Amino acid sequence: MRGCPRGCRFCSVTLRPLRFIPIEKILQEIEVNLRAGIRNVVLHSEDVLLYGADGVKPRPEPLIKLHQEVMKKIPGKITWAHASLSAIKYSEENYKLISTIMEMLSEKQEMLGVEVGIETGSVNLAKKIMPAKALPYRAEEWPEVVKDAFAIMHDNHVVPAATLILGLPEETPDDVLKTAELIDDLKSYRSLIIPMLFVPMGALKNMEKFRRESLTREHIEVMKACLRHDLYWARDIIAKFYFKGLRYAPLRFFLQSFISYVERKTANLDALIEDFLKEKTEKKTAATPLQKATGG
Repeated sequence: MRGCPRGCRFCSVTLRPLRFIPIEKILQEIEVNLRAGIRNVVLHSEDVLLYGADGVKPRPEPLIKLHQEVMKKIPGKITWAHASLSAIKYSEENYKLISTIMEMLSEKQEMLGVEVGIETGSVNLAKKIMPAKALPYRAEEWPEVVKDAFAIMHDNHVVPAATLILGLPEETPDDVLKTAELIDDLKSYRSLIIPMLFVPMGALKNMEKFRRESLTREHIEVMKACLRHDLYWARDIIAKFYFKGLRYAPLRFFLQSFISYVERKTANLDALIEDFLKEKTEKKTAATPLQKATGG
């Protein structure tokens, strides 16, 4: 399918109407790839769980049929391109849909990877920038939606790569702190969390790009929290789901050693951070009146 009904202001995908590709067409596409030697399938959508949905409410019948038919067709594994956290929460709480699909997939695979969007832990920003992202829940419930969805994924071996957006328009230091608090609340759930800087797109395409020079201590604390979270869970993900068996032992050793190397290299980040913030302050103080007036 293409498009998304949620209308987040930072996203260009929401400019396109929602369209579903029939299962028959999907299976034909798979056949083309099978003939080329491709064994695995990525089900691509801005929200896989909204395939055949009732608005923003997932429906079990089309999703279960989609996965059943695809599984019959391929010798390999399935993964999802994207899913929304609110759809994950709703589909499991109302239909046990995540656990049902993962039970189906367990014949061929132990886990399922997916990209999800957290974007912010601030209710204030969620209401302004992405008021429909939590639907069918309220925007005020966004942090709880995120935590509940992560718990559901963790329990069912769905491994999310989650994005954050730092520097969103109208963002305040308190908004960033709320995001940091949410990351701390997610520390028990297997996942990778990737912080990104705001890039003007969608309804916000005419806004100013967020630049490195605008990073604050709060932004950096969020980045540090993501790094700690990701290094911890990367070890677990590799150990549980990837490169099993003796023949992969050298590769596992290399990856675990690389994680240890990154941990050592980033152990003393605080000194570098203080230098960066000090340099930024000095540049701001040294700016000429004309530069201050023009933002140069």
